[in-house]
Amino acid sequence: MSKPVRRRGIQDGFTLIELMIAMAILGIGMVAAVSMHFGTARNNTNGNIITQANMLAKTQLETLKSQNVGLLAVGGPYPDPNNPVNAEGQVGGIYTRSWTIENLGTDARRIAVTVEWGRFGNQRRVVISSNTKGNGV
Repeated sequence: MSKPVRRRGIQDGFTLIELMIAMAILGIGMVAAVSMHFGTARNNTNGNIITQANMLAKTQLETLKSQNVGLLAVGGPYPDPNNPVNAEGQVGGIYTRSWTIENLGTDARRIAVTVEWGRFGNQRRVVISSNTKGNGV
């Protein structure tokens, strides 16, 4: 039997430099994936907060529109007596709700409901308005 001959110049494995480069590329990829995960979670939270603010404004707008137009005193802003409110409109939470009522004639009003909240030092606001003749119209 003859001995296997070993040729010079053929690599048997990876060099340390190649391993370091591969680990750096993998590390950059992992940092990007984690960053994308946190960005998605932050955007989902912001979307939920904005949706809750919209629902609070719509609920109050519908409540005011269902009243007799003669009972809607022109002026404002009228603060919600439960301020600050949570997502269900109950006492406690991050939202401040108020509304203004403008006269559009003898039997019509424009109602604007504003919901404000602060998050990470930024003040945000949702305003929804509608014209009404009262009693849900």
